[in-house]
Amino acid sequence: MDIKDINNVLKFHNLCCKLKNLKRTGWVYWHVSAERVESVAEHIFGVCALATAILSNLKNHNLDENKILAMCALHEMEEVFIGDISDLDDNLRVTKKERGQKAVEELFADLINPQHFTNLIAEFEEQKTPESKFARACDKLEADLQAYMYEGSIDYENAEKHIVNHKIVVDSIKNGGTCLGDHFVFSNLHRYDEMFTQIALQAKNFYKKS
Repeated sequence: MDIKDINNVLKFHNLCCKLKNLKRTGWVYWHVSAERVESVAEHIFGVCALATAILSNLKNHNLDENKILAMCALHEMEEVFIGDISDLDDNLRVTKKERGQKAVEELFADLINPQHFTNLIAEFEEQKTPESKFARACDKLEADLQAYMYEGSIDYENAEKHIVNHKIVVDSIKNGGTCLGDHFVFSNLHRYDEMFTQIALQAKNFYKKS
C-alpha cells in the first residue's frame, strides 16, 4: 500500500471506532441504570457472536456464512455519521433510510472497492435474500436478548414518555408483556421464522434463571 491507501485505512478505522463510544439510543430512552450502557460497537459484536452460534448449530443449510457475518459486522456503519436511531423513535426514522444511504457511501468512499461494501449493506436493507433476512433477524434478536439482560436496570417511571406510550409497548402489555424483553420480542416476532421465534421465546426462561 502507498501512503494514500494507508491514510485511508487509518481514516476509516478512526471513523468506525466512534461507534465504541456511541450509546445505543433505546437504552438511553429507557434510562437503563446499569454501570455502563451498551455501545453500538458492542451491539455489533453481539450480533456477530449470535449469528456465529446459530450458524454453527444449523445442519445442512445453504446460507453463505461469510456474507451473513459481513452484513452483521457492517449493518450499523451508517451510525458513524447519523447516530443511533431507535425503532421506537418515529420522528427520526422518517429520514433514516435516505440519510443512512448517503452516510454509507461517504464512509466507504476512500476504500479500494467501496461498491462491494455498499452493495452488502444495500442487500441487508432490501431484505430479499436468505442471508439478509438471517442477518436482520440476528440484529433484532440480539436487541431482544440485551433487553432481558437489562431488566433489573430499567427505570420505568423515568423512561421517556414517547417510548413508554408507544403503540408497540402498549400493545405488548395488552398481550401479556411484563418486562422490557417481552416488549422487544413482541415488536420483532413478525420478522422471525420458526427457529428465531423459538429462540426469542426461550430467552425469557433462560434469563430468569441466570
